[in-house]
Amino acid sequence: MTTDDVTQPELTKWPRLLVAGSPVTPEQADEILVRTANLYLLDGNDKEWTHLVYRALGLAPGRYANATTESIQAVTEELDVLPLTWLYTSRIASSWIGGPHGWCDWDGCIGASTYNIGKWPEHESVLADWSTIAEAFPFLDLTAQLLADEGEGATVAQWRVREGRATEEQPGDLVATTEQLSPGAFLSRFFMPGGERGVTEERLTAAIERVRKARADLARTV
Repeated sequence: MTTDDVTQPELTKWPRLLVAGSPVTPEQADEILVRTANLYLLDGNDKEWTHLVYRALGLAPGRYANATTESIQAVTEELDVLPLTWLYTSRIASSWIGGPHGWCDWDGCIGASTYNIGKWPEHESVLADWSTIAEAFPFLDLTAQLLADEGEGATVAQWRVREGRATEEQPGDLVATTEQLSPGAFLSRFFMPGGERGVTEERLTAAIERVRKARADLARTV
């Protein structure tokens, strides 16, 4: 994790994330999207999907339907879910108005241009997230940027992730064009079945089992 002679302007509130990178295999996407999920944010309005997701992960519903902290901690340890603050993915389930989103997709595409990360991030904490991701998935080859003011402002930061290492750089040309969600996307999200679902039940179950087996096999070798 390094920051080499980089001028660090304020990242502002809700900066827009841009990502462009080399695609990964579907199997690698499974690992990324399971291990970068935020297990505390899987309880949406689609309660049937929440139930299916919890069952696939082995999460126990609590008093108010959201998963218990104890089961989240256990699954986090079992699947080696990464402790990410800003760059977790929401491709399993999301009640955000734009639906499921993230810098990796289930088809292996690496990219982002439609959503903002959280309020008032700092350079060091975003770099820490990218470093955690780079170390976990050394096959990743991507460039990420943040645009100020929800994508309306200047490019205020850039990171390079390659060969298991993340480095902050001086921002260059935009790696992607910011995209706004269309009215059609909003309507489908609210009125079409499955608007909060980012993957099929079959694919999700297979992905979780693949990661579960891989982490168990690794644990037996150390």
